[in-house]
Amino acid sequence: MSANSHTILIVDDIRKRRLHLKTMLLERGDSVLETDTTEAALELLHSAPVGLVITETELPTRSGLYLLQEIKQRHPETEVILTTHNASSFSLLQALRHGAFDFIVRPIDTSEILFNVVDRAFAQIDLRLQNQALLAQLEHRNQELTQALTMMTALSEAIEKINSAIEVGDLLNRLLDAALSALHVKRGLLSLIRANGRSHFGIKISRGLSADFAQKFTEQLPEGLLLDIARSGSPLVVPEQLPDYMSDRVTSDERPLLETPGLLSVPLYLRDKAIGVMILFGHDDNAPFTQQNLHFLVQLAHHAAIALEKSGIIHQLKKQGKNGHG
Repeated sequence: MSANSHTILIVDDIRKRRLHLKTMLLERGDSVLETDTTEAALELLHSAPVGLVITETELPTRSGLYLLQEIKQRHPETEVILTTHNASSFSLLQALRHGAFDFIVRPIDTSEILFNVVDRAFAQIDLRLQNQALLAQLEHRNQELTQALTMMTALSEAIEKINSAIEVGDLLNRLLDAALSALHVKRGLLSLIRANGRSHFGIKISRGLSADFAQKFTEQLPEGLLLDIARSGSPLVVPEQLPDYMSDRVTSDERPLLETPGLLSVPLYLRDKAIGVMILFGHDDNAPFTQQNLHFLVQLAHHAAIALEKSGIIHQLKKQGKNGHG
């Protein structure tokens, strides 16, 4: 809740009346500002918006009714209470028609009436702020649900493409392409373990990388951030800029890949054995990567492992079939 939502501005050209109202409001702990003209009030509201304005109807240049109309046009969420010595039905109707919260007849001898109206105005402000907060939460939740549905649909489509592949090379190409397409990523690579152990990762497939880089590190990723990520064996999301401890590990060869903020990485397994890593760099519209994006990638890698196992079984069956036929 904004601190300005419970600040009161008193507008009256008679200093004695302003001081009388201000004293009563300060006694109950309200934050109070004051001014003596419509023009000064509008200027103050422009620089320091407040939640509630209490204005005299009869002001020296422009009337309180004019001020009410201007406030409602420029600051529609600010509540306005008018004070006057003449509460005619016409003036009351005019004030309410233009959005006044309420009307108080002078002289205000006791604080009871004033406090009652002010409390109701603040309650109205608080309720509106609460409703706005709830609406914002609902809109955010709706966006999350929409994004989740989009990701589920994209995951289903990606899995279907991967499952339709029979050859391992085709499957891995489809895996990387599906990840890039679904997550709107600019570039990525798929690196496989090239020898026994967990330290030798060579680039198997890449998209958006220079041919020189991909060819140079076919057998072994350079010592640096990419190899650190590959060796970690853990899913990773960097929403935007790399933290210092990671950027310090970026080599001159890797730097062109990591100019665009954001990074996603997921290890690849086959029968619970690590076989490689998929690393993606940079969102197409420079939006930050999210945990939802990482969850999608983890699920995709899981289904890829199942498809790889199926592909291996098919390969063995084909091999046995050929040997049996021979």
